[in-house]
Amino acid sequence: MQGYLQKFDQMYKGKTSIEIEFITEEPFSAKYSRSNQSGQVCYCMFGTDEANQKTKDGWQKIKCLGINCQYRQKKQVGPPDCKKIGWLKFLIPKIATDRIWLMKITSQQAVDALNQYFSLQKEQGNTVKGKYILFLKQVENSKDGKTFNNYIIDIIKKEDFISNTTPQNKENSQEQSTANEQIVNNNVENNTKKTTETPKEGTKKKTTRKNTKKVTKIEVSENPNVDKCYYFTNHHTETFMKDGKPKEYFIGEFYDMTDKPVNFIVKPELIDGILECDIGSIFETEIQEFKGKKIITDIKFVQNNEKNKAA
Repeated sequence: MQGYLQKFDQMYKGKTSIEIEFITEEPFSAKYSRSNQSGQVCYCMFGTDEANQKTKDGWQKIKCLGINCQYRQKKQVGPPDCKKIGWLKFLIPKIATDRIWLMKITSQQAVDALNQYFSLQKEQGNTVKGKYILFLKQVENSKDGKTFNNYIIDIIKKEDFISNTTPQNKENSQEQSTANEQIVNNNVENNTKKTTETPKEGTKKKTTRKNTKKVTKIEVSENPNVDKCYYFTNHHTETFMKDGKPKEYFIGEFYDMTDKPVNFIVKPELIDGILECDIGSIFETEIQEFKGKKIITDIKFVQNNEKNKAA
């Protein structure tokens, strides 16, 4: 097994997504579990009201009280004693096709999201067998008046990750991931679209731009390099000196696949293509650096994937 772990580190260390495959219709299981210093003392599988409680005489069957259980209820400080735990079972085809990997999931949001996804597919009679992209997704939460971000596990079918829809099919696009993400239109028209974004508080950045003479139609990336993919979230303009004169540049505001914010100067011929796609769209990009500024020199459409949308 050590050899497989070494291969995993070589291929995926530092990555935020991996390709997996489900070979069963029941790849996910979850339970409510309560533990103390001696280990697990009570658990109840999702979808049942029968719990297993550890006593001095061994494990005994009891009726689960659900939300009425004192251990399931929120405490004044800290999480409840009874927590959700999930297990995801899959292959990693690029490492081995005869070894099953088990991922323990303790994020309450991730457990709920995965459970809802698989339950929905089962209710609709859809198979869940096949290849998926498993990745980290950032979700926004609020507590005590403060907003913060968490990373949770999410999945999306591989073919949906690289697919696209036409304008006629966009309204009929199905839910593709646990976040109910939709693929957006990638058919970019060669015309100029003006947009107005609400400027961020405390900034004096402009959100208007001059029309560009040249427009490049954005192609679709069928096999995207995840390390080159970025979420498009907003845009503004900034003025820099060029040849001793001030010049206004279009700045695209993006997040990389680890949800780290980054701004890029966008080549004029790519601007309209980017703005034709929805906020939250994912693009595969080619980046060059010039005098300390990062510039997008080429871009391909991947899919729509709205950021900070709770799973």
